[in-house]
Amino acid sequence: MAKKTKSLNIAYESDASQIKGDSCSNGNFEVLIPKSVAEISLAVKSHNNVVPRGAGTGLSGGAVPSGQDCIVIDMSKMNKILDFDIKHKKIVVQSGMILDELNGFLMQYGLEFPINPSSHSVCTIGGMIATDAVGNRAVKYGRTSKWVEWIEIVDNNGQVQKKSKVELSDFAGLEGITGIIITACLDLVELKKRTAELFSTEKISDIIDKTRELKRNSSVSMIEFFNKSAAYILGFGEKYYLMIEYESEEGNITGQDYKNLINSRDTFGPTLSKHGHLYLEDPQIYLDKFEIIIDWFEKNKIPVFGHLGVGILHPRFTQEQVQAGKIDEMMKFILRNRGKVSGEHGIGLGKKKFLDVGTKKLYISVKKRNDPENKFNPGKII
Repeated sequence: MAKKTKSLNIAYESDASQIKGDSCSNGNFEVLIPKSVAEISLAVKSHNNVVPRGAGTGLSGGAVPSGQDCIVIDMSKMNKILDFDIKHKKIVVQSGMILDELNGFLMQYGLEFPINPSSHSVCTIGGMIATDAVGNRAVKYGRTSKWVEWIEIVDNNGQVQKKSKVELSDFAGLEGITGIIITACLDLVELKKRTAELFSTEKISDIIDKTRELKRNSSVSMIEFFNKSAAYILGFGEKYYLMIEYESEEGNITGQDYKNLINSRDTFGPTLSKHGHLYLEDPQIYLDKFEIIIDWFEKNKIPVFGHLGVGILHPRFTQEQVQAGKIDEMMKFILRNRGKVSGEHGIGLGKKKFLDVGTKKLYISVKKRNDPENKFNPGKII
């Protein structure tokens, strides 16, 4: 069994959230980087605290070792393509497969996996399923689970089980608390010729009207919003903006200019971080509450961008704003306006205290059904 020694475990103490679990104070956890399912099964059978990990790009502490004597199972070496059906546009991959590597392979066949999170260059398919990732083309393609035919998991007894699409809800979006995803069969789409448009305005009401119009257009695959504070920092000018992508010739930005604009979306987060806005959240809201919520962000000088087509926003906070309690204040404000505290990053360790009672009861029920001994990711979400 390929374990790392505890002295080398520092890279596994956190994920991209920088949250550390309570086992990190004494380094009391192991790391396994398996190359076979047999290694995973043995680890699950011999441990009572098992933390699955993909690329470590999670932003809620979902892959953080927490509790005593846990083992982190790093799936990064389980990254092979196992089967490919070009005719039916399906592919079977191990869960450690990186999204960009998968799409790089598929490109030569004119196909792609359509979910496109900003972390596409490093995120894994297993991690995308575990968080039910969305990404910037969500207005057209929805969540990852929509494109998964079946998965194989290692259950709490260390046994391999195949789960159909109707059973997927016990694992997709459950952040690794119900089993370890080892294999997935994915549906694919044909590569599209895409164009873009950049819409700007001084009025938030124009953004709402434009978004409603775009959502009725079946060729629209991306509706990305950024507020005045974000636009100013990003160098677009101090207005409200929509970055729109079409799977048609409707956009007036084409060719290399289109690629440059769409690629610039991946730089939003790093650019805002360079300006001191280091802390990222992901509330999900209804469009009819958008104006009042954006007004709160503007008054608090908080830059925001996100997938407006599905209501997922990404506000960025400075350390001073975090220390002043602005994240907690935002979460309570979002909940008062019928929103959700997480649209795509998950609950993990970071947002547990904001989870509503009904959702928590549902997660507890699913957890007991699949992991009655509480082996997988104990302490996360619930």
